[in-house]
Amino acid sequence: MRLLVMEPEVIKLPRESIDAYLAGKGEMGVAKSSDEAWVECTNTDECYAVGFLARYFSSLPRLDRLKYETALYKVLGAVGAIAEQAHLPSKLSIAIACLLPYGEYQDRERFEKQLRQHLRNFVFRGKRLRVKLEKFECRPEGGGLAMSRLQQNGLEWFQRQKLAVLMFGHRNTSLLLFERGKLTKGDTSNLGFHQLVDKIIGRTSGQATLSLTSAIYELGSDIRPENRVVRSLVKSREARHVDAEIKQIAKAIATARVEYWLGLENWLDSILPTGLNEVILSGGAALYLQPELTNYFNRTSVYWGMDLQEQVKEALREQRRSRQSGREALSFRLVDVYGMFADFRERVEAVT
Repeated sequence: MRLLVMEPEVIKLPRESIDAYLAGKGEMGVAKSSDEAWVECTNTDECYAVGFLARYFSSLPRLDRLKYETALYKVLGAVGAIAEQAHLPSKLSIAIACLLPYGEYQDRERFEKQLRQHLRNFVFRGKRLRVKLEKFECRPEGGGLAMSRLQQNGLEWFQRQKLAVLMFGHRNTSLLLFERGKLTKGDTSNLGFHQLVDKIIGRTSGQATLSLTSAIYELGSDIRPENRVVRSLVKSREARHVDAEIKQIAKAIATARVEYWLGLENWLDSILPTGLNEVILSGGAALYLQPELTNYFNRTSVYWGMDLQEQVKEALREQRRSRQSGREALSFRLVDVYGMFADFRERVEAVT
C-alpha cells in the first residue's frame, strides 16, 4: 500500500499562468509531481492547478461548490501524479473507490460519467494520458468505516446492530444510520469545522484561514492566553497592544468552540434515534471534539477506528510523509478512506 496526500485546493487558470510559473522557476527546485500538479482537460480546453500548486496561486478550498465538481480535477491530478511517480505508461487502466458527503451522494452517477470522459484523454504536467476506468465505486462518507465493522465482526453481527456513523468534517457533518444491516437514514448538516474558523475570523483581526485552522486544531481544548499557539497568532507589532490581542484571540476561540459544539449537540439531539448499539465517530473535527463527544456518548458503545488508524500511521511512518506532531490527526482523518480502500481492494482482487 502507498499513500498519496494532496492539499484540497483547486483553481482554474489560463495555461499562460502555468507557463509563466515554469519560466519564473527556471531550473530551480525539484518538487514532487503531487506538489506541482496541473491538468489540462482536452475535451474542454481548460487548465487547473491542483493541491499545493493551487495554493501557490492563492486558491482556497471552495466550500460553496459541490464536492464532486472539484473532486473531478483532484482525481485527475492524483492519477497523473501516481502515473508519473510509479513510471506507468501513458495508456493504463485503473479502478477507483471514492466517498462523497451523504448530501451529495445522489451525484455519484454524474461524477462517474464525467470522470470516465476526462480520464480517457487528459494532460498532466505536459504529458498526455489515456486512462480507462475499469471499475468505479462510490459510497457516502462513513461507508468505509461501516464496511470495516462488517468485516471485523461478520455479517450476522452487523445485521443485529443499530449503528450510527458520524463524520465530522471541515465542510459538513454527516450521519449514516444502519438498522439490521440496511442503511435506513442519512443526513448532512452544514455544521463543518469551517464554521468554527469563520466565527473566530469575524471576532479577531488579520487572521488567515489556513494558518488559523491549523492553530485551532493544535490548541484543542487548551485555550489559555499563555499557550504558545495562541501567542503565535498575534498580529500586533506594538508591545502595548499584544496582551490585549492575545486575550481577544483566546476568548474568540474559546467562545466559538462552545458555540460550535452546542450547534452540533442540538443537531445530534434532533437526528439520532434511541436504542443505538454503537456509534462510529470519524473526521478531523471529531478528534478535535473528543472530550465533548466522549461525554455525550457516555452511555453508548463508541468505535473510533483506532485499529485502522494504526495501520494508516504505519504507512505514514514508512513513507516519512508526516511529522510526528501531525501524524495523529492525519491518520485519524484517513480511517474512513482506508476502510473503503481495504474493502474495495479485497473485492477487486477476488475478481481479478
